[in-house]
Amino acid sequence: MLNGDDHYSYIKGYTDGMIHPNTPVTRAQVATILFRLLDEDLREKYLTETNTFRDVNADHWANTAVSTMAKMGVFRGRTLTRFDPDAPITRGEFAAVCARLDKTQVQVTNSFTDLNGYWAKQEILRAAALGWVQGYEDGSYRPNAKITRAQVITMINRVLCRMPEKSADLLSGMTTWKDCTESDWFYLAVQEATNSHDFQRKPNSIYERWAALRKDPDWGRYER
Repeated sequence: MLNGDDHYSYIKGYTDGMIHPNTPVTRAQVATILFRLLDEDLREKYLTETNTFRDVNADHWANTAVSTMAKMGVFRGRTLTRFDPDAPITRGEFAAVCARLDKTQVQVTNSFTDLNGYWAKQEILRAAALGWVQGYEDGSYRPNAKITRAQVITMINRVLCRMPEKSADLLSGMTTWKDCTESDWFYLAVQEATNSHDFQRKPNSIYERWAALRKDPDWGRYER
């Protein structure tokens, strides 16, 4: 359901010039990220500003994204009338959303030690088998733990194969952030997610090299 062919920006920074990569990402933010990444025809097909959530009204900045993702059945509320848009998304919720986005047939195995009785166990296992999420070295998944903006960006880039290999694969003149430097583990992932660009795939490689910077999409037209 997502567009992995066009490498446009899908994350915006803050007015303070920072990206806040280590901040927990909210449910509304994840809905917005995935809304932006939808195949364009699919986004237009399901586009709506109507939902059943009392806490995401017509004036909410993420109303269109939340409403559209809910209509698709990808993102669900915590109840029929409560979306909880400002709450940090959990690892379990994120995996469930990813599993609903990806219809690829895959063999699922019970690979985590802490999912018995968890409501999204099968969706987590499916998302893991598809490569969306990973567990920890101790065999756990920790479904109730929060996820940061940098972690979400990294997972999405990996699945969509949007991966520069090193800083030299980027271009001068790109947007940069005060709190994202070359020494940070998330630097390449953040730059990939915040700069629209043409790219070339490296020979016999999963990695890319940027070819030219492009104008960012006008996501503001969908927001309040």
